[in-house]
Amino acid sequence: MRISSTQIFQTGIDQIQRGQVELNRTSLQMGRGERILSPSDDPSGATQVNQFERIIQATKQFQRNIDNTQPRLQQEESALQSGTDLLQRARELVVAGNNDSQTNETREYLAGELRQLRDGLFDIANTKDPNGEYLFAGTKSLQQPFQQDGSGAVRYEGADGTGSIREVAISANRKIPIGDTGARVFMDIPENDGRVGAEVINREPGSRLVIDQTGVNDSASLTADTYTITFEDLGGGEIGYVVEDGGGNTVANGPYVPGEAITFQGRSITLSGTPELGDEVESRPAQNKSVFESLDAIIAALEEGGASGSSRANLATASNTALADLDAVLGNFSDIRAEVGSRLKSFDQQKDLNEDRLVDLNSAVSEIRDLDYAEAISRFNQQQVALQAAQQTYTQVNRLSLFDFL
Repeated sequence: MRISSTQIFQTGIDQIQRGQVELNRTSLQMGRGERILSPSDDPSGATQVNQFERIIQATKQFQRNIDNTQPRLQQEESALQSGTDLLQRARELVVAGNNDSQTNETREYLAGELRQLRDGLFDIANTKDPNGEYLFAGTKSLQQPFQQDGSGAVRYEGADGTGSIREVAISANRKIPIGDTGARVFMDIPENDGRVGAEVINREPGSRLVIDQTGVNDSASLTADTYTITFEDLGGGEIGYVVEDGGGNTVANGPYVPGEAITFQGRSITLSGTPELGDEVESRPAQNKSVFESLDAIIAALEEGGASGSSRANLATASNTALADLDAVLGNFSDIRAEVGSRLKSFDQQKDLNEDRLVDLNSAVSEIRDLDYAEAISRFNQQQVALQAAQQTYTQVNRLSLFDFL
C-alpha cells in the first residue's frame, strides 16, 4: 500500500473540514432553535412538520374567517332588534288607532307615525355592513335589495332561493351561513297564524261586519281549500250564515251570532258587528305577506278614518288583521334572531376549539422540530474539541515529509 505526503495532508484537511461543517451545523441549530434545518436531517420528521404546518395554516384561516364575519352577524342581530322595536311601537299605534275615542284627525297623526316607522324598516332592510355590502341582499350584496316604485310598493331585488346566502368555513368540515335574505326576513312572511287567513271580499253599504279572529280548531280536518261565507235573512230579524266551498256546495250554516265562532273544515272564524245581505267573507289558506304590505294596509285604513259604520268596521277588521300579521312578523324576527344567536355561539365555540387545536399542533411541531439545547451544547463542545484536535494534528503532520524517513 502506497502512502504519499499529499494523501496525508488531504486526510488532515478533510478531517478539519468535516469538523467545521458539523460545528457550523450545530451552531446554526442553536441559533435557530431547530433540530431540523433541512429535510435531509430527518426526512420522516420533516414530512410530519410539513403536514402539521399545513393544518396550522388552515386552522388560522378558519380563525380569520370567524373574525371577519362575526361582526356581520352581530350587525344583523342588532338590525333585527331595531326592527323589533319599531314593530312593537307600530303595534301600540294600531291598538290606539282602533280605539273609539280617536277622531279622524288623531288617526291621521297615528298613520303618519306608522309611515315613519315603515320608512325606518325600509332603511333597516337596506342596511350596509362595514365593507359597504348590503346586509340582507344575499349573494347580490353590492346591489340595493329593496326598492320602491312610484306608488310606494316595496319589491325585493336581492338574491333568493338555493345558494342565495354565502357560507363561511369555520373548520375543515363545518360551514356557517353569514346572513339571511331580505325575502325571508321582510317579505315572505305567512299571514295570521301561518295556516289560514280571512278577509271581507265584498262589503255592502251600511255593513258593520268585523273579522275578529281566524284560526284552526282541528288540524286533522283542515283542508287547503278556499271557502266563502255569505249571509241570509232567516226571518224575524234573524240573520244566518252559509259557508260554501269553491264548487258552491254548502259545508256549514246556522244563525249568525256576533262574537261566536263559526267552525267548519277544521277552521274557526269569529265575526262581530252587523252584516248586510250580500256581504262576503273569504276563508283561505294563509298567504305570504311582506311587513310593508301589512303596514300599508293599516295606514290606509287609519287614513280612511272611521266616521261611518262601514268605515269603522273596515278599520276594526284592518286593525285585527294588522295585529295578527305584525305578531307573525315579530315571531319571524324572533326566530331569525335565535338562529343568528346560534350561529354566533357556534363561532365562539369553534373559535375556542380552533385555539386549543393550534396549541396542540404547535406543541406537536415543537416536539419534532425544536432543538434540545442541553444535548446541542454538549455536542457543540465535543465538536469544538475534536476540531481543535484535528487542527493541531494537521499542524504537526504538515511539518513532516516521508523523505525524512528515507
